Amino acid sequence: MTTPHYMMVTVAACDQSFVGQALKNLSQLCEDLKSGAGAVTTRYGIMATGEYTGQLILFQTYEEMNGIGAAFDVYSNSDAYKTIVGSGHVSVTLRNVMKIEDVGLPNPSTDVPAYGVVSRWGASDLKLDAIRDHVPHFADNGAMIFRYCTILTGLAAGRRLMAVGYPSMDSIQKTYESLRSSKGYAKMLEEIDLDWRNVVRIEG
Repeated sequence: MTTPHYMMVTVAACDQSFVGQALKNLSQLCEDLKSGAGAVTTRYGIMATGEYTGQLILFQTYEEMNGIGAAFDVYSNSDAYKTIVGSGHVSVTLRNVMKIEDVGLPNPSTDVPAYGVVSRWGASDLKLDAIRDHVPHFADNGAMIFRYCTILTGLAAGRRLMAVGYPSMDSIQKTYESLRSSKGYAKMLEEIDLDWRNVVRIEG
């Protein structure tokens, strides 16, 4: 699989009555993004915790930044996207572009995770070595995909974002139990400004 270097994340409020239809159209939109914009991966779901609970979320990754430009061209031509935005039931809450760092997760899965945990923090440096040191805690407890990024746009530009996909809530619990036993992880938490961590229920 091509290695993605950029990710775009979109969060959108959706009337409860339209969620099922929106998810069906997101499935088709993801296919449109892969065929029309060269998206390396796409994932979508529903925010399960935090201030965006119940809102839709879409992740899409690209090898190059110009793939994100191509995504907007797809939006202009995709019937699925037009159905979503033209419904009057969906409104974008936020959309940001991010630069992905390679953390070296062994054997990432192409299967659809059941859940994702998205964390955001500020730090004076990238802390890539520290993140890589802690990848085994995630890998040993079932993490399927691991994205570590610097946010490039929006009010949170310059902050870091970590998005990890898991097969179950049990896998999430075991991962964080393992991390809590790590002195290195405790030290990293003292050095960062963690301001956001929430769970996503992945739908496709």
